[in-house]
Amino acid sequence: MSLEPHRWAVMSTIKAPTKDILSFAAHYLSLRATHLYLFLDFPDPEAQGHLENHPNIHVTNTAPNYKQASVRRPQTVERRQIENIKTAIEFARRDDIAWLGHFDNDEFLHAPSHANVGMRLARLDDDVMCARPTR
Repeated sequence: MSLEPHRWAVMSTIKAPTKDILSFAAHYLSLRATHLYLFLDFPDPEAQGHLENHPNIHVTNTAPNYKQASVRRPQTVERRQIENIKTAIEFARRDDIAWLGHFDNDEFLHAPSHANVGMRLARLDDDVMCARPTR
């Protein structure tokens, strides 16, 4: 499989009010992220219902009462984020994603309205493994 360099996705472990979760998703969709991989750290059936209706959003419930096979839920949010990142990387590989960004639900990538984030990432040299925004 050959990655298309303009395909990028966002992943986040989220514990926030419904309106903040939906605003986060809307923001990254408006920047033309190819996929969003959202891990809900607290049950939010309303947000999950809205998000699951979008074909480019994958929602995973990782709330305290969630049991995935025989895996125990990590106690700290940092450990949960690490496990969720591993899962998001698997999803990104499945979906032919070249770039995966990790953002907290209160972190918003700013790009001018005319900017195409995916195309900007695609212009980076093939040996670049990490990109971070600067002004």
